[in-house]
Amino acid sequence: MFKRYHLLMALILSLSLITAVGCGTKSSLRGSIVGTVVDSQTGIGISGATITTSPSTVSVITDINGSFTIPDVEAGVYTLTAYASDYNGNSLTVSVDSGRSATTNIVLVSTGGSFSRNILPIFTVNCAIAGCHNDNSAAASLRLNSYNNVLKGSKSGAVIYPYDASTSKIMKRIKGTETPRMPKDRSTLSTSDQSLITNWINGGARNN
Repeated sequence: MFKRYHLLMALILSLSLITAVGCGTKSSLRGSIVGTVVDSQTGIGISGATITTSPSTVSVITDINGSFTIPDVEAGVYTLTAYASDYNGNSLTVSVDSGRSATTNIVLVSTGGSFSRNILPIFTVNCAIAGCHNDNSAAASLRLNSYNNVLKGSKSGAVIYPYDASTSKIMKRIKGTETPRMPKDRSTLSTSDQSLITNWINGGARNN
């Protein structure tokens, strides 16, 4: 009887150890989600975007390059939703395997961009400070140093048609489809800068 009791206790102890090891293995096989939130037109990472997960309630913020990491994620299927100022939110589904990282990109479409943060700095550096379109030297009476002046246009009329970048004179000059190309006698604006201005105009050319 005594021997049977010890055998039974040994069996219970062994089962307990197996269960404990199994639980530990399950815990160590948690994965992660890594990715980038990018602008749909420029492909540039969006910093300061918020990513939330469902069914859990994790929330992280993208870094200066638009990258993010969600660590210690249980294996399963999650819905990621990204939000950022001046962008429409977007969601996608990602599957996380045990002990592995799932990599994904979330693409956001701009609602037009911010004039003060995105557009005015481009005009200021390339058009106003360059000496062509400021208060002292307003070529063709066009000043690109404030929102009101930009929307006022030149002596020939408006250079921006809200919601219609393709027919806006300023975009035709920037792209060189109408001469003289702008900025005059300077390097062509980068693709990302052109896209920011295009997004802003197509979003309604708002004073934001």
